[in-house]
Amino acid sequence: MSLSEHDPGRNQDQGQGQGQGQGQDQGQGQGQGQGRDQGRDPGHDLDRSHDQLDRICLHNLLSSSADTIYFKDRQSRFIRVSRSQADLTGAADPAEMIGKTDFDYFTEQHARNAERDEEEIIRTGVPMFDIREAITLPNESDRVFSCSKQPLRDFDGMIIGTFGISRDITARTTTEAQLRAKTAELDRIGTELRALIESSPDPMCRFDRQLRYTYANPAALRAAGVPENELVGRTNREAGHPVEFVREWEQTLRRVLRTGVGDEVEHDLVLGGTRRFFHTRLVPERDADGTVVSVLTVSHDLTDRKRIEDALADQAVTDPLTRLPNRTLLVERIEAALARMRADGGRLAVLFLDLDRFKVVNDSLGHAAGDALLVATAARLRSAVRRGGDLIARFGGDEFVIVCEHVQGRKDAAAVARRVSRALAAPFDSDGQPIHISASIGIAVTSDPATTADALLRDADAAMFRVKARNHGSGSYVFFDDSVREEAVSRLWLESELRRAIDQQEFRLVYEPVYDLRNRRITGMEALIRWQHPERGLLPPSTFIAVAEDCDLIVPIGRWVLGEACGQMADWNARRDPALPPLTMAVNLSPRQLNDEGLVAEVAAALSGSGLGPEQLWLEVTETAVHEAPAFAQAVLSQVSDLGVHIALDDFGTGYSSLGHLRRIPADALKIDRAFVNGLEHEGGDSAIVTAVITMAHALGMITIGEGIESDEQYESLRALGCDQGQGYLFAEPVSAGAFEALHL
Repeated sequence: MSLSEHDPGRNQDQGQGQGQGQGQDQGQGQGQGQGRDQGRDPGHDLDRSHDQLDRICLHNLLSSSADTIYFKDRQSRFIRVSRSQADLTGAADPAEMIGKTDFDYFTEQHARNAERDEEEIIRTGVPMFDIREAITLPNESDRVFSCSKQPLRDFDGMIIGTFGISRDITARTTTEAQLRAKTAELDRIGTELRALIESSPDPMCRFDRQLRYTYANPAALRAAGVPENELVGRTNREAGHPVEFVREWEQTLRRVLRTGVGDEVEHDLVLGGTRRFFHTRLVPERDADGTVVSVLTVSHDLTDRKRIEDALADQAVTDPLTRLPNRTLLVERIEAALARMRADGGRLAVLFLDLDRFKVVNDSLGHAAGDALLVATAARLRSAVRRGGDLIARFGGDEFVIVCEHVQGRKDAAAVARRVSRALAAPFDSDGQPIHISASIGIAVTSDPATTADALLRDADAAMFRVKARNHGSGSYVFFDDSVREEAVSRLWLESELRRAIDQQEFRLVYEPVYDLRNRRITGMEALIRWQHPERGLLPPSTFIAVAEDCDLIVPIGRWVLGEACGQMADWNARRDPALPPLTMAVNLSPRQLNDEGLVAEVAAALSGSGLGPEQLWLEVTETAVHEAPAFAQAVLSQVSDLGVHIALDDFGTGYSSLGHLRRIPADALKIDRAFVNGLEHEGGDSAIVTAVITMAHALGMITIGEGIESDEQYESLRALGCDQGQGYLFAEPVSAGAFEALHL
């Protein structure tokens, strides 16, 4: 059917019928055409009528076009649709859509918009071209089409409907969106990259093939100390840099331009009167053909790092406080001295010094005062050593080492030790307060070529430890010999045995009764530790407590003593006559325990685990232990006292005898040392001292306990002076738990 040979009015009135006929033509044409086309002369098509040709063209257009094509009447009803339009809507056949509208296939919003556009075209006759529409099907996501819509006119020019062609541009739209996003991202990256380059603290420059600056970021201009117009366009040679630097720099630039391979260099340069160090990375830049056209340089200022490295190198071998050689440099110098001794003969002496009671100064006056004391000590040591080669080093903490080469023997080394002792004898000043210190010195002398630095330091340290152990930190010197080595070996053996003893539970407690001196009745017990060694038998604490203190084993040992003693006393009080007051248990605390942060929790756990009342537990601490860590010890003792536990100050009068301690710590009792108790039988001032201690304690609300009472005369004297309690062999020796139960419970 040809639109050109039919009455326009008829076309309008019979749109429905034409649509059905067109559908039939399409179906039949597809089937019949295949048969008729075979063996036919193509020239015969020229003899077809215009009507046939119009139908053939329309049929092929509607059935083969990838673009969707539709014709609609004035009521927006389909009168012709392409195969692709039917596929889009899901119609089984184009004929199915004839007489229907967009409302039958698309969402209501889309159909309403299309109807509005078509009414506007029919009203105005103005076509719409390349309208972007999101055609939405009920069960399908949006697809984007580019649509052109025009008025459908008959041969008289009258508008009888609309027709349109739509092209699916969903993929193109997605690609365009992605391209726009990538372009925006590239723009953003470019902006950020420029901002990064402009704000970077690292100098960045670009050089062309003539080695001229073509770009310099602000950091490069600041480093060069010139404005941009004085740098860009010039070479480093023209900028006036040193010839040696320019030669090496130009060689590097030319190599990168020639080979296209990047490089990294480190160099130094005087800029603004200051020598600066840089690490520079050179990156070749290529054009579209791959030719290297320029070089980008990125420099990192290493000046501060170089200074730090130099400082660290110095710090690696120098003590930062005293400016003396440190342990690392000390070992190197001893090894060098040993090498000279092997080559030239002679003897080498190493003196190992430890400052006595330095911890007391540090804890009582503060670390600043302790540091000042170390600096002053270093200065005095410099003045005490021999001129011409003796090395002084700080080994660590309050330990120093002096290395003396070419000594004739022990006499020369002893002379140095005596000069050191004299140099330290004068009081040091700390904000107007005099401080007296001494040094324990161990000396190792050798002429053995097989000796090592470690061996010399070990032997001198062992000798120093003997001084500490024997003189209790009062200063002196000792030479290392076989007996010192044996003592050190014995000490190591004892430490190992102690660790085993803890695991094997070889410790035992004995109990010494404490009596009320008014009626000689037992008021409590003091727990004393013993070591049941499998080979050496029962060992007293004097043989192992000092080693346990030094190697920190006293903390687990003390924890065991506390738990065992509390459990034993809880058991005894449970079996004791309820008409009698409960007994108390006294447990000694070592200085190391007093400095342990977990002590308060351990006391609380021992009480709760045993069921012993806190008022039945006494903890005994020495005055020296409190003095050596005053702030921490006072805080710990206050927390223990808050639990309800009593505190006894042991050995009062033999240590610092500081009344300040009695004011700051929550002591409930003073124990009078056995030295004063023994003195009561002799003429002298001991009676007056004991009287003063008892009077003072009572004035402060504390009780007094006499230790080591061995005679009736001592007992009577203490009772007459008003001493409250006492213990000693006069009453009872320390006994095992079983013996106490048999004798006293």
